Amino acid sequence: MFMFNKIVLLLALFITSASYAENVNYELNVEHKTVNITGVEVTHALAINGSIPAPTLKFKKGDTAIITVNNKTNEPTTLHWHGLLVPWDQDGPQFANTLIIEPGKTHVFEFPLTHTGTYWYHSHTELQEQRGLYGAIVIEDDHDRFKTDHDLEMVMSDWTNEHPDQVLANLKMDGDYYVFKKKTDASIYGAIRAGKFWDYVKSEWSKMGPMDLSDVAYDAFLVNGLQNQHLKNIKAGDTVRLRLINASASTYFYANLGKLFNFTVISKDGVEIQPLEVNEILIGIAETYDVTFTMPEHKALEFKATSQDITGAGSVILGQGHHIEKVPMKMKPSPFGMGDMDHGGGMGDGGGHGGGHDGHNMKISEEEIEQMPMTKRLNYKDIKSTKMTMFDMSLPRRDYTLELNGDMDRYNWTINGKSFSEDKYLMVKYNEVVRIKYVNKTMMHHPMHLHGHFFRVLNGQGHFAPKFHTVDVPPMGEITIEFHANEPGIWFLHCHNLYHMKMGMARLVKYEGFNRPDDLIEDEQRWTRYMTHDDTAFTSAELGVATNSSELEVKISKGKYQVDINLEMDRYNLENLDGEALFKKYIDRFLNIYAGVEYDDGKMHAVLGAAYTVPLRVEVKTHIRSDGKMVVSLSKIFPITRRLNLDISGRSTFGMGARTEWEFNSGLYYQASARTSVGVNYSYDTNFGPIVGVGLRVNLNRSRSKKKKKKKPLF
Repeated sequence: MFMFNKIVLLLALFITSASYAENVNYELNVEHKTVNITGVEVTHALAINGSIPAPTLKFKKGDTAIITVNNKTNEPTTLHWHGLLVPWDQDGPQFANTLIIEPGKTHVFEFPLTHTGTYWYHSHTELQEQRGLYGAIVIEDDHDRFKTDHDLEMVMSDWTNEHPDQVLANLKMDGDYYVFKKKTDASIYGAIRAGKFWDYVKSEWSKMGPMDLSDVAYDAFLVNGLQNQHLKNIKAGDTVRLRLINASASTYFYANLGKLFNFTVISKDGVEIQPLEVNEILIGIAETYDVTFTMPEHKALEFKATSQDITGAGSVILGQGHHIEKVPMKMKPSPFGMGDMDHGGGMGDGGGHGGGHDGHNMKISEEEIEQMPMTKRLNYKDIKSTKMTMFDMSLPRRDYTLELNGDMDRYNWTINGKSFSEDKYLMVKYNEVVRIKYVNKTMMHHPMHLHGHFFRVLNGQGHFAPKFHTVDVPPMGEITIEFHANEPGIWFLHCHNLYHMKMGMARLVKYEGFNRPDDLIEDEQRWTRYMTHDDTAFTSAELGVATNSSELEVKISKGKYQVDINLEMDRYNLENLDGEALFKKYIDRFLNIYAGVEYDDGKMHAVLGAAYTVPLRVEVKTHIRSDGKMVVSLSKIFPITRRLNLDISGRSTFGMGARTEWEFNSGLYYQASARTSVGVNYSYDTNFGPIVGVGLRVNLNRSRSKKKKKKKPLF
């Protein structure tokens, strides 16, 4: 009898839920759009239904989503439903899951909504996400125990007036290209002034260099597409739910309310957690959090999303009152230290006391600082699931260790020393538990996202370890996750920093025995040549013109390979023309081997050698020439101040029975802009003696994206 009653109850629940389930249709038009967010007209933006961010898609659990995507642009696109558990072929990424949506064509996605929560969607093609293709997804449940008077999405994003293709080209030219614009340069004088000189020396000795919290200098940070807005319809005593979504391309955000007003965190990545009261969250790229609070009496509250590098923020004023309680300004993080360790075993920014203040822009008295409340930032180790999440111990196990590494100088990002183009797959078997230990060997955060699965984060909560779809792996830190391999297919696993992913920090989780359909393979063969890859060739050049000499350096970088061409002429005499053309292979970020030719003293020589960066970030380069001579050179750049650099290099050429030749070069250059510097140089050569000159250096670089701006379809 008991079993019969149970069956009847389950059947009734099924019929009831089925009666409320609906087919929910959305039509999304991907379009070109001209926008003016910062006072500069930008023509490369993309929008969905004319909106940045894209419209919020709302569903109920049990609904079936039917989403028609019309590509009204002149370039290919795709959309990915971030965090949703969908059938493999509805996930969105091109070539791996879904056919390219060609210019002028339509694609229909259809999938059931099996879980509730806050999610988002975005382009998974090229760098379109940075251009505006992102929006919120909300899946509700009639049985939600956190009903509030106001339920608001807060879609946080970063905005650059530059075309993202140009941003990537600049980073490939110099990974620290945007440090100048952000004014976050690490210098010897700055380290001394901050009392961090020995920290600076230690970072130079370790060859890691200064800490940087963001690669790109953004022109604006937005919440729901705006830098500032005011929502006045929230009254004192109203309960509010904020659905926080970090839809940025490469920015972590601090989320705060008022003067560090407390709020309750009720979910992470769409999954309900045991409520936690905090006053700050460091939200990694692609993470989502739901928070609730009650509106206080007689005042409005500012919600502020501050970029982790403290270069800007997006602001929303909530409610009305006699005054607006604003979020305190934050102290700019120091590039000389590792910051405070309070985000999930993860890393803060050194923002410090009470969220801190921006000491570069305003003077704060000690009394004012003491009156500030202390920051209580959410920490991963405190997040606990509302349900037991452990897996059956009888299931087979598989372990991976994934070392996250990169080379900022050449802007390459790798997993276990290889980029995506070199090593695409992580193989798994159906029904096994896969454990991944992420080991971050860089000075940057990496938000690692797995498509098609939720994973347990082993944060010390045992059987109640929380389930995420995106996890922050802190600088020089480690995070371990595990997931049940129960969704056969091919699924992306990647860093959700858009530029890191694009330049190699990605893999495909592939189930053994699963093969891509022929139409996806054919689609890749047709379209891949129009895409940017981590082994795409990027070209940059620097021209130096001085009163005593001139020099041209050209670099062609393609994955682990690079071609360097250098021409130099002293005293503007053709007899003093020297040059070299070298083909390099990088073994790792510190070591490369090379072969090529060298033109010296009117003769051409073949060369074979290696270059290695030693402690204090001094590059030592040595090669053997075809005339039997050996050449050894050393070079080092000393950042005296954030705008003043001292470049020193030396070179010695020697061989059996030959006179040893010495060259010494130094230059003191003032950085006038990101691309231009002026200064004086001094050189000494055993053949010609000393020379002093005044000169100008200019970086020559342009995006390779010109072909993508055609006004007619590619096909």
